[in-house]
Amino acid sequence: MRTILSIFLLFIALNAFTQSKAIPFHSGEKLIYSAHYHWGLFWMEAGEVIFQIDFEQRKDSQILKMQSVGRTLPKYDWLFKVRDTFASEAIYPEMRPLLAKRINYEGKDWVRNFYTFNWKENRVARDMESNQKPRIIDTIFLPNDHIVDVQTAVYYARLWDLSNAKIGDQKLIRIMIGGEFYTIPMTYGGLEIVKHINGKNYSCNKITTKVVEGLIFRANQEISVYVTNDKYQIPVVVKAPILIGKVEAYLEQTKGVTFPKSISN
Repeated sequence: MRTILSIFLLFIALNAFTQSKAIPFHSGEKLIYSAHYHWGLFWMEAGEVIFQIDFEQRKDSQILKMQSVGRTLPKYDWLFKVRDTFASEAIYPEMRPLLAKRINYEGKDWVRNFYTFNWKENRVARDMESNQKPRIIDTIFLPNDHIVDVQTAVYYARLWDLSNAKIGDQKLIRIMIGGEFYTIPMTYGGLEIVKHINGKNYSCNKITTKVVEGLIFRANQEISVYVTNDKYQIPVVVKAPILIGKVEAYLEQTKGVTFPKSISN
């Protein structure tokens, strides 16, 4: 439960191949997901994740403002309370982050990270603290790559067109996580019919990635993201195995965009 939004944000973004000329999202779009935890025969709807965006014109630049909020359901707060927020502003369509923040409260743990990107000087200012680490305020150089924060990566990924992708195609994306830079590999798995928790089936493109062994994941575990086979490329289902059990997220509601059309009832 403590990793619902962090896992979802990271792996919902892994559908990146050839950039599309079409804009798959518009100001006012809101996507609402239910997050479920599985452990053997044990199953529960543990939380909710909400993604929303708006565009704002600033001088000669169009700014994409993004926010994601994740929380455990109130009935489980006594067991383990989660309140996670990620937010970013990025220049569109280049998707270069300007500001990014992460504010997480998970049980007794908390994290507050704030980043300011200066692309002219190729630097990023970091202000990071948590209950486990002392506060760090500094400025570091950005790598000579296209870097995105985790929140921006969600929408950066949706700018890619999967219509010509072939099974086995791979792509790398450079993401800043916790003030550090990581290269995340992605593999296109082709078209699949995925069954939603609502009982309906959806035609989706499947994207997978391998994760690094750590506190959350075992070595070589595979994360799967299923995005709609249309111009919007909306993630419908996300499946992520963790050390104990697995986490799954399902699209429940949309605003500002039509809910994906199923292929069967």
